[in-house]
Amino acid sequence: MSDSNPQLWLHLTLLQLLEENRTDSLTGILNRRGFEEALIQLNATAQRYQRPLSLILIDMCGLKSLNQQQGHVAGDQALKTLVQNIQLNKRNADIIARVGGDEFALLLPETSAQQALRAIQRIQSDLQRKNIEISYGIAQTPSEDLYAEADQQLNK
Repeated sequence: MSDSNPQLWLHLTLLQLLEENRTDSLTGILNRRGFEEALIQLNATAQRYQRPLSLILIDMCGLKSLNQQQGHVAGDQALKTLVQNIQLNKRNADIIARVGGDEFALLLPETSAQQALRAIQRIQSDLQRKNIEISYGIAQTPSEDLYAEADQQLNK
């Protein structure tokens, strides 16, 4: 064994740990930490080049009662179904993250609030066919705090 192999193994292990630190273990998408990193980077780019960036916060309705009535396995499956549906309907440049137990964020670069609304309505329609209900809030740059603005819209 050469001297570089232990260093390579350590480096690869560190990279894997860093990725796991940014990823939700249930769904495989970014977690809150990964989302915040992406939001900072995309927001800075949007502000610098005066380009639109939209954020959609998505809340899955009824997860608590689903967990109580059918168990956490059913709740976990519903969360995975929601994520799979969003992934099928988003563009490659869009970023999805799980930012809370039943709350997700979708970052849409180069997207106006009106375009974001059409995107989430399409996702919502597909989810309704799978008996999954969501609520959402949308915010667009320029904004003092995209997350807080989308969260305020979500809670209306």
